[in-house]
Amino acid sequence: MNKIISAVGLMFVALLIIGGWFWTSSETLLMSPEYASAATSSAVTVSASVTAVISCSTNQSSTAFGTLTDSTVATASPNASSTMSCANSSTGCVLYIKDAGNSTNGGLATSTPAYLIPSPNAAFAATSTLVAGTEGYGVNATTTATGTGATLTIAARYLQTGNTVGGLVVTNQTLGSTSATSSSREVVVTHKAAISASTPAGSYADTITYECTAN
Repeated sequence: MNKIISAVGLMFVALLIIGGWFWTSSETLLMSPEYASAATSSAVTVSASVTAVISCSTNQSSTAFGTLTDSTVATASPNASSTMSCANSSTGCVLYIKDAGNSTNGGLATSTPAYLIPSPNAAFAATSTLVAGTEGYGVNATTTATGTGATLTIAARYLQTGNTVGGLVVTNQTLGSTSATSSSREVVVTHKAAISASTPAGSYADTITYECTAN
């Protein structure tokens, strides 16, 4: 009988031991699994644009020589003052000048009779010093202290004084330019003309156009 009890006891202990091992195994199976993780990223590209703002204007819509004579070099009145601004343009901007002439060459033109006082002289040179009694017409230019930022540089063709003028042509010529941003920089243009004793009588006119753009 004692052997039977002992055997039963051993079986019970064995079952407890076996049960403990299975329980421990059961606990292991119920544990939350560990997950591997990898870092992820995403990118946002931000873009923008900046546009250069160029503007120019002239304070006069007309100027007049009055009646020309072959005894003097005439100066039109008033002078024409143009201002130019160029914002957000790191390379600056340029002010152009051109005239209507007779649509082929620059100058003061009349249609009746068809005739042209050439600019700046009969050879249509880049510059000329006008003298009374010899036909010629053109402009010279200078800057003022008006405005801020980069200074305005006058092109050599028009950087003249007195009766020396730069010739006007029917296509854009650089009048002045800046090398960086600027605001309200000013150029003053003086118009000069001379005629000869053989210049036909008539009403002469020219239209001068100013235009500005970024360099």
